[in-house]
Amino acid sequence: MKRFFVPGLGRRVGIVIAVFSVFAQVGILALGGWGILNASMLRDWLTVGKAVENARIDEYVARAGLSSAGRFYLLAARPTLHSPETFDEACPIREAGIAVLGCYSVSDDTIHLLDIKDDTLDALEPVVAAHEALHAIWARLDPVERTTISAEIEKSFANISDPDLLGRLAPYKSLTPSGRVSELFAILGTESGTVTPALEEFYARYFDDRQACVELAASAANTIAEISNSIESVGGQILAVEVSVDEAMKTYTVDKQTLLQDIDLFNANAKVPGYFPSSSDFTRERDALRLRQADLEKSRVALNELIARYNALVEKMEVLNARATRLNTALGIDASAMLPVPADP
Repeated sequence: MKRFFVPGLGRRVGIVIAVFSVFAQVGILALGGWGILNASMLRDWLTVGKAVENARIDEYVARAGLSSAGRFYLLAARPTLHSPETFDEACPIREAGIAVLGCYSVSDDTIHLLDIKDDTLDALEPVVAAHEALHAIWARLDPVERTTISAEIEKSFANISDPDLLGRLAPYKSLTPSGRVSELFAILGTESGTVTPALEEFYARYFDDRQACVELAASAANTIAEISNSIESVGGQILAVEVSVDEAMKTYTVDKQTLLQDIDLFNANAKVPGYFPSSSDFTRERDALRLRQADLEKSRVALNELIARYNALVEKMEVLNARATRLNTALGIDASAMLPVPADP
């Protein structure tokens, strides 16, 4: 019989990727105040004029569908691409299982972006850049315009029916009203396909093709959801097959022991002269034992097939776990803090 490897907890459960908040930004840095209301346009022009050309930033601008004005305000906030090490210093706020990919610091009017080193999620970077650019734009709005746009943001939010997007927005319920609307402004602008006509017209100042950004966000979310759903599905299959293997193993073990005992008894009786009244009685009992042997062999083959399926699922889980771990690392998530797929049936 093929050896049945019972994996430890680490092999049979899946490491989950943060899905609902994978685009979450560092709210405290962006929401510590209303921002730079008196920022000089001249200062912005001087900052953008002195900005060093950056092909990656220009790529983000193009892929996110930002307009020349959107690019202007992104550059005005002096965006910096960071490795995970320097990014942690620039955006220090962390929560277990939450992927912080960028932040806008209102105190010094700067944008910080994590340089994601995994091509699987390259769609995320332009979205995050656009998201943070909208924070910088919001900080520059005058109070009257901000009040007008806030009303449109609330109307747009009230009409959202996408459960995934609603789940993304759930953590922001606890923010202050001003902080919440600021975050909604950035999220709706980069992730919501439908907003009020007035809000769409406002976003059009900063996007030539806002839907391009929304599609990138959806693509990245789908990639993460696909991996997470696969992990949950395979984890559930592993647990179900494990139960089946355990039951089949117990049945096979009992049937085998019983058969061996009956074979020993038959062989012992066969040595006793006259125990079987006739050769037909002997043949009948022998054939019955052989039939049971054949049935037990079928059970053994079926059990091995079940074990092979279990081991294949475990190998599949290991591949998914490795992929999830790589993505978690690329997103700056501490995988040890993630909740695994439940191991108990």
